[in-house]
Amino acid sequence: MVAGALERDRDGQETRIAFGAWLAALRQRQEGRLFLWTPVGLTLGIWTYFGLDSEPSRMGVAAAAAVSAALLWFGRRLPILLMIGVVILGFALAKFRSDFCATPLLRATTGEVALVGTVEKVDRASRRRITMLFAPDSIEGVAPSAMPHLLRLSAYEKHGIPAIGSRVSARARLFPNPTPVEPGGFDYGRRLWFERVGGGGRITGPVQVLATAPGWNAGLEAWLQSVRDAMGSRIRAVLDEPIASFAEALITGERATIPKEMNQSLLVSGLFHILSISGLHMWMVAGSVFWAVRSLLALSPTLAVRFPIKKWAAVAAVFMGWFYMLLADSGVATERSFIMIAVVFFAVLVDRPALSTRNLAIAAIAVLVLEPEAAVEASFQMSFLAVLGLVSFFEAWSAWRTDRDLDAAAAQGWTLRLVRKMALATVLSIATTLVAGSMSTIPAAYHFGRLAPYSLIANGLAIPVIGILVMPPALLAAVLMPLGLDGPPLWVMGKGLELVIAISDWVAGFPGAHVVVAQPPAVATATIGAGAVIFCLLAGPVRGIGLAIVALGLALGLRPPDGADLIIERTAANVALRNDAGQWVPAQKRRARFAVEKWLQTNGEEVTPAEAAKRPGWSCEGDRCTTTIKGKRVAYLSGEGPATACGGIDILIAAFPLRGVCKSVPLRIDRFDVWRSGAHDIRIAETGVAVRTARQAQGNRPWVVVPQPRKRAIQAK
Repeated sequence: MVAGALERDRDGQETRIAFGAWLAALRQRQEGRLFLWTPVGLTLGIWTYFGLDSEPSRMGVAAAAAVSAALLWFGRRLPILLMIGVVILGFALAKFRSDFCATPLLRATTGEVALVGTVEKVDRASRRRITMLFAPDSIEGVAPSAMPHLLRLSAYEKHGIPAIGSRVSARARLFPNPTPVEPGGFDYGRRLWFERVGGGGRITGPVQVLATAPGWNAGLEAWLQSVRDAMGSRIRAVLDEPIASFAEALITGERATIPKEMNQSLLVSGLFHILSISGLHMWMVAGSVFWAVRSLLALSPTLAVRFPIKKWAAVAAVFMGWFYMLLADSGVATERSFIMIAVVFFAVLVDRPALSTRNLAIAAIAVLVLEPEAAVEASFQMSFLAVLGLVSFFEAWSAWRTDRDLDAAAAQGWTLRLVRKMALATVLSIATTLVAGSMSTIPAAYHFGRLAPYSLIANGLAIPVIGILVMPPALLAAVLMPLGLDGPPLWVMGKGLELVIAISDWVAGFPGAHVVVAQPPAVATATIGAGAVIFCLLAGPVRGIGLAIVALGLALGLRPPDGADLIIERTAANVALRNDAGQWVPAQKRRARFAVEKWLQTNGEEVTPAEAAKRPGWSCEGDRCTTTIKGKRVAYLSGEGPATACGGIDILIAAFPLRGVCKSVPLRIDRFDVWRSGAHDIRIAETGVAVRTARQAQGNRPWVVVPQPRKRAIQAK
């Protein structure tokens, strides 16, 4: 009996020793990877800031920043304290960035008012319209202290296209930044806040140039715009439409003239990302320059042996990427891509591996420190998840290749080596497309509600064409354009783009090529994304935890959403009910088209507002529509008319001020209510009726427009 007890004790001790050894080996595999979690901690802190219902005080955030600094300094040997410090730092960075971007907001629409100010940026919105960022010096009826730093104005081209940096005067109708189209929906006003835009408007007459600003920044912007215009003219002289518009989009970033049919084809096939100058284009341009410069320098044995030509090529690639970013002028997505390639080529300069998760972490940290708001934007989430997946895949592939000594195949015959390399290249192309597509789909499904199930085929065929027949000739054409020798490379680029469009049209014609999905719950999307990140950043068997978390997120996404029964547009111009099939049925088929399209998209419906309005649900007579939802009688009045019967109505919605009309109705929502609180949604249950507004979902944040009557917001000086 004693011997048995000793045996059991010995077995238990051996088990504990084995488990301890396993834990030690596991811990050893994670060593050096703590830094990779820094962007994750920053993102959690930034998300916490944006998830608050009210704005934190500056003193409180300053104190939190001090706590973060203490944790980062004194907790260097305790990973949990370090990560807490990083999370707090992300929160503080978001607050500081918001305060830095602060601008007065327009709080009411105006009539036609006179403006004087400086043109900061000009973009083409369509063939006949432009948009400009306008820094006002004076706005008729608005005190200087209430003037936004920037206005986003639209104008017809016939009114004149002022040069960047010009001081101009014009007349315009102004309006506040837009509010979400539904409670909890995307807050475009928040994005504009971080661009220091405090309102928008439409120019109603000619733009008069008063003076041109002499500053170097304005001069550089004007010169870049002239280069874009000249390159666009040259492209259209060599190539026919619509290929010319496609080529211009890839070289100068000008996308306004691309036909709707081409946009739709690229969207359905999963190739729409080609039009946005971001990581793919930056890598191809900078990579082509790196390869070309290094190859040319290697032609000289003296240079190749005595000098670090690889580093010279890296410097040339960074400068070309920087110039491409300025030329394309495509906004923050392009800037983030440039930061990534700059980090990669800086690694080359200091003799470090170019592509690694560590370099990706450095790039992500740089972006989050400079622009914390990027953490809640689709472009950042999609690009960095895709690159994280690719880098993790290639690190795993490299380790697998080393373990199996695949390079020993060099001893085989050249025919077998060629076949092997071609097969390997094909497998890698498919695998990388699948990895990048899967990772970027996580935020894409949440933000856009669209899936391209055949994007693997489209990207697998089109990306090599772009990498060989499109971007290298585009780069060569840009270099040769001042010499007038750009015709041949542009012709090659045009043929490559024709092939890309042919692939896009072919894939877009597949049955079920375009899938619209209802917006998944935010918690499900975040859980899936967290699982994917954990799988990529952990090493060893514990990365299976990431897959388990992904499975949990998928399960959360399968839960039926707690949808509203009624939704009211932010000006009460339209109302929609949810029918028994869970579909939206708008009362009006033409009004508030943009908002209704967004409601349908969020609900996963691929129909037009007019088609949705044909569904049964509303009974309309003139300006009055009625329905019954879960026993509640609902009436919607779209136009102001004679007094109408209020008896038996439980919910009354009006596109005009009701004032004293139908005071006996239990729930009344009129034009004043939506003016104050934005879009409404209504949930009807046995316990009662719950109303939620866009303003409630936004919270008390600095970018939220608190409307004022025009007489108070726009006053004579």
